[in-house]
Amino acid sequence: MNLPRTKEVTHDHRKLYPQVYGAKQGPVTIEQMPPLVYVSQQMNTSFRMNWAGHPQPLDEQWIAWKVVNQLKRITKKSLGYKFKLMPHEVVWHEELEAGKWSVTKMMQVPDFITFEMFEQARAHVEKNLPGQHIPSTKLVRAPSGPFAHKLHVGHYRHTQQTMQEICTYVHENGYVVKGDRREIYLTPAMDCHPPDTWKTIVRVEIEQAI
Repeated sequence: MNLPRTKEVTHDHRKLYPQVYGAKQGPVTIEQMPPLVYVSQQMNTSFRMNWAGHPQPLDEQWIAWKVVNQLKRITKKSLGYKFKLMPHEVVWHEELEAGKWSVTKMMQVPDFITFEMFEQARAHVEKNLPGQHIPSTKLVRAPSGPFAHKLHVGHYRHTQQTMQEICTYVHENGYVVKGDRREIYLTPAMDCHPPDTWKTIVRVEIEQAI
């Protein structure tokens, strides 16, 4: 007798956290951030900004996504939990010189990821890149808190204008900006998406003004 095959479920964390990743085109909104877990990588780099994808670092190797891919393999094999790769995120700290920035690149992962699992994933990345310098990465647990965000539609080179709209809205509603600008790049890196259709969530942590 042939038994029916069970369809494998792929978990999409964008659907689990619509308040974070489901921003729609429209005005600035204030939401409550749930506690989230990320693989992060700090960089001082310039970026390639003229292609159909998220800003690509030019001076340093971006390997955090490789660690996340290894975590996908580990969770699927050991826990039977398959999850989609989340959008790339960049926290823009400060411009060091013309065209070069201090940033933190991040990717969200399931909240049950442990430090041991992270170390195992990183070890696999190092094994796959023998003889190469592997930049430092971290497993970061971000606490909950309020944030303001807006969906920017268009080229991500022009997100500063959207950030200004957010700052104005935050000030007018009794808050102050607490953290640096974060951008979440929702559009896949494919040439079939013209720049005027690209979607980027611009977000910033906030707190009540004293």
